[in-house]
Amino acid sequence: MIEPYNAVALQTKVETVHTRAECERNLKHIGNMIDLVTHICSLELPVRLICIGEGAIQGFIDEIANMSPPEYAETMAAELPGWETEFLGEKAKEKGCFIMGQLKVKLPEFPERFFNAIFIIDPSGEIVYTHYKNIVLFVEHSTTPHDVYDEWVKLHGDGLDTFFPVAETEIGNIAGSVGVEGAFPESFRAFALNGAEIFYRSALPEPWVTRGIYETQNRARAMDNTAYMVAPNTGSLIVPGENGPTVVDGALGGRSSIVDYKGHVLAINDIVGDTYVTAEINIEALRHYRETAKFQNWIPYIRSEIFSHMYDEPIWPKNLPNMKHEDAAVVFKEAVERLQKRGTYKKKS
Repeated sequence: MIEPYNAVALQTKVETVHTRAECERNLKHIGNMIDLVTHICSLELPVRLICIGEGAIQGFIDEIANMSPPEYAETMAAELPGWETEFLGEKAKEKGCFIMGQLKVKLPEFPERFFNAIFIIDPSGEIVYTHYKNIVLFVEHSTTPHDVYDEWVKLHGDGLDTFFPVAETEIGNIAGSVGVEGAFPESFRAFALNGAEIFYRSALPEPWVTRGIYETQNRARAMDNTAYMVAPNTGSLIVPGENGPTVVDGALGGRSSIVDYKGHVLAINDIVGDTYVTAEINIEALRHYRETAKFQNWIPYIRSEIFSHMYDEPIWPKNLPNMKHEDAAVVFKEAVERLQKRGTYKKKS
């Protein structure tokens, strides 16, 4: 039996950094906040899961500066495992909890490229889960498995778990992704079909947080799949300047939250800087609900055959080279034109 426990969505301010070594400053800040939240939140229930926001360690310099992938891979990208996850691993061992977060990493099989990786560290300090983001916005330069599809399949196979893995842990089955991949219901349905009970999704910037898009998507992914959602956004963005740093409190919009498997918001915070939210995770209750509920328990009702041909025709091409903003913009334009030719989109008058 899995006893109820607290999960924490940790929202931290992010200092913009330009080299991998400078990431240590963000890591130390994260470590200090982990010390605080485990002390306070464990007064109620044990803290067994801490989720850190996208960009909390490395920031977003590749998108902001339109860096080329080879440049970012050389100057900023981490490895898994690496000293960043070793630091968090020590915290996981000290606190007896799982820590989930995100890093942009390089893989030896794909030189001059980097990937956006989601990881879980267990209470022994070991990495027990890695997911590589499958869908990116055109201003993101990280490679996806789809961009190197043929090579990826040769290395890892082509099963659903190749692209949407789930970690089976002592506190439940956990999976998730970051940013724009959370806008695709198919991604989190795939995690759910692979057994996920707890989702992780971080983050979105302004103005898509105050418009309600971040919360709406996260609640929908949870209720569609009868799963918890832990959604830490990132806090203030600190940008260096000639006259000192500029602190943009609302750059990422905050609104970190935790949602239950019925779509109820268990905890949410309007603070846009350093903060956290915590809520109880009850895996046994979720499993009971999945076994017995006849409504709001949608996966047993899926008529998979009638959906099977939706993606027979490709939309975004696979096996793409490294790209910067302007290159990806061309691919996007061509994808829209293909959709217009198919009749999916209508041209404007």
